[in-house]
Amino acid sequence: MKVFEERRKKAYQSLREAGFDRALLGDPMSINYFTGIHVTPYERFYGLVLDASGETCVMVNPGVDRGCMKGRVPELVYTDTDGPKESIGKALGECSRLAVETKYYSMAVGEIFKELCGDVRDIGDVVARLRMIKDEDEIRIMQRAADIVDEALVYISDKVYVGMTEKELNMMLYAHMAKIPGFVTDEFIILVQGAENSANPHGVSGDYAFKEGDIILIDFCAYYEHYWSDITRCFFVGQIGNPKLEEIYDIAKGANLAAIAAVKPGIPAKAVDEAARKYITDAGYGEFFLHRTGHGLGLSVHEEPYITDVNELILEEGMTFTIEPGIYLEGIGGVRVEDDILVTKDGCRVLTHTSKNLHDHILKCK
Repeated sequence: MKVFEERRKKAYQSLREAGFDRALLGDPMSINYFTGIHVTPYERFYGLVLDASGETCVMVNPGVDRGCMKGRVPELVYTDTDGPKESIGKALGECSRLAVETKYYSMAVGEIFKELCGDVRDIGDVVARLRMIKDEDEIRIMQRAADIVDEALVYISDKVYVGMTEKELNMMLYAHMAKIPGFVTDEFIILVQGAENSANPHGVSGDYAFKEGDIILIDFCAYYEHYWSDITRCFFVGQIGNPKLEEIYDIAKGANLAAIAAVKPGIPAKAVDEAARKYITDAGYGEFFLHRTGHGLGLSVHEEPYITDVNELILEEGMTFTIEPGIYLEGIGGVRVEDDILVTKDGCRVLTHTSKNLHDHILKCK
């Protein structure tokens, strides 16, 4: 397919500029980006070899997955008995310097690479920079993924009831989205946290049963055609039980809007984090903002660019990431307001559209 050929062509050029003869990619998301094929390695070796000088590529994969590339790129298949070393050697050919995704491969596999090509180096940000800039097709898919999470929140908004558990609401969201064509069910992330549990930014859904006045923090993703969306909204069961939660909700929402307003091409990623962090700090809750403002979205749910207070990376048109400031008060509860953002020519576009008006999220529960 032409889009993947164009991506590989850009990769060949980037590799040559970085001084590499070959690159060996193992991260399934990298393989998907350059071929359109999603592989699930488990414990077996998979590797896409990009030849920068000859502008060709070949996939090394086990016999159990013969034909996995569907004719899009050539395959070198190995057996479980022989192992992948010989096939990797054939794919690399005469290689003076090899670029490898060292964050992905184990040290044991790294020893094979060194034996076959003595000069093995980390590929650095070559692939990450290519993946950061989304093309029109990627943006279309990601917008649909964002629409799915918006629609899912509408679906559950009149189905929450007093006595319902976090796990039940979690599975209701999953079951609803699983019915949508294109939704991928081999990976999903859904956090539903009620009352004091919402003060844990990375808690898990459990047996807590919702009570009148509780806050419910819902942070979840749609994995659609292998691209991610990510959203967080906070709801209240019947009424706002603690006025402190209303106060910090308004502050977190203000920080979300301040960060969105800061987004435009040409500024460093840290400027977006600074906008959110300043808003919360000025309101007196800076010490309770416990994490970065956002993370990149695409084939991975967490990828470049990371929206942190130290990231000097300059934002460019086509980048996609979350903005998700939060405030977490132990013993009371937590609030996070998260949207998905696309950097545009003149500013940004918000892909998620669910209301951030607090009073739209007071649920009429039985």
